[in-house]
Parts: sequence; C-alpha cells; structure tokens
Amino acid sequence: MKYFSLILAILLVFACEDDNQVMLDENNLAEYIQANNNLALDELIACAGGKPGGLFVGDSETTSVIYYPIEGAREIRYFETASVLDSTDFTQYTAKELGSEALFNGYLAKFNNPDFEGERQGIVTFITDGTLHISNPITIKSNSKPTEINPSLLEIIPNNTNPSFEWEDGIFDENAIYFHVVSDLDGNLISGTYTFEKNFTFYELDNVVLNITDPNTNPSLSPNTTYNFTLMGVSLDNWVNLLIEEEFSTP
Repeated sequence: MKYFSLILAILLVFACEDDNQVMLDENNLAEYIQANNNLALDELIACAGGKPGGLFVGDSETTSVIYYPIEGAREIRYFETASVLDSTDFTQYTAKELGSEALFNGYLAKFNNPDFEGERQGIVTFITDGTLHISNPITIKSNSKPTEINPSLLEIIPNNTNPSFEWEDGIFDENAIYFHVVSDLDGNLISGTYTFEKNFTFYELDNVVLNITDPNTNPSLSPNTTYNFTLMGVSLDNWVNLLIEEEFSTP
C-alpha cells in the first residue's frame, strides 16, 4: 500500500489525457483506466501466492491471486504482464480471463492463475458506484519463491475465548505485513486483521494496522468450540511468502 500515492499520480495522468481516441482497448490496463476516466480512483487489497501444494487449493500448478471485494464490487478484472518490469507501466498489463472462486464463503475471493515460467506482475481492478479501484502491483513469484506452508511456525496460546497467536517467519524472511483470519469450521470469516508484529490476540486491536472485519459485527468466540486460524506473511510486493492454516479450540 505504500506505493499507492505514486500509482494514483500516474493514473491521474492517464485519466486527464485527451480521450478523443476512436478506439480504446479495454483489455489494456492503461486504456481501461482512460476509458473509465469519469470515475474516481481508489485502491483495493490484493496479494498472491502459490506452489508447492497450491494456496487454498490442491492444484500445485496454480497461483492464487487473492483480493477483498468490498460491498458493491463489480466488473472484477485481473491484468498481468508477460514478465517482471516497471510495475507502473500500465501499458504492459493485459486482461487475463481466469477462473475464480470464493474464499471464506465470499468474504474474500481469488483468481486461479495457471502455471507459467519465470515471474510476472498482476493487478486486480473492480468498480463500485463512482469509483475505479486498482490494487498495487503484485509480483507473482510462484517459481522463484514459492509460498511456504509451515504450521510448525505458529504457536497458539489458549486464554478462554481470547486466544493469542504468535509466529515466526519461514524460509523467506521478507514479510512486511501479516494477514490473519479467524473463521468457523463452516468457513465463515469471524475476523480479518493485519499486523506488522508477529502476534495477534483475538479480538484485541492494539497492534492491528488494518481491519477488514465487518464493522457491523462484534466478533466473539464461543466456549468449547473449534475454529480455524489462517495466517499469510506478505512482502512489500504483495507476494505471500508464508501460509499457515491451523485449527484450535476454546476451553
């Protein structure tokens, strides 16, 4: 998210260009932005991870591009480069038709990206009323730095219905932020939070830097109940270096 001010400035340049072109190729990200220059610009939350073993799926040949579709999101699209390049050169991003599926019963969602060689960069977009939302560029590193899946790096400290979670980085010590989800066994998201620190206590927000939990809910856990904890360690270029999924039970 630190790059969004730079990206916004570049997008505004595209938006302010003369739009008298006869044809705009909306499968090209730069031209898609220009075609929607009547809309305000805002960011959206997205990252990606994958291989070995897939990310949230069993297909080892798939990279998952995960995003948070805020209420009212429509025309959700994914653009990708052919290789790693200047991430803000939007003329190099081409729309890619990918299969998608819901995560946490639709609270999050993901595109299923087939295997490819080398590295690429991707951007997710969607539209809400009056606004075009654009993610920060994601460096797709399935081949060079596949996501590590390692539950042994997580410690769960029981405390009635307010357990604490502590973890360590894995093979790739490049994580800038950590995303954690507490969900029930039916996959319903109870809380979704981000910290810079390698710990989180349910549902304390003292060290939470971003919260995507439904503001209309008052998250709580029930006694004698089993839940899931999902952790993603994410680098500055929005690649998921570490994935942990672990069940826990309240006393």
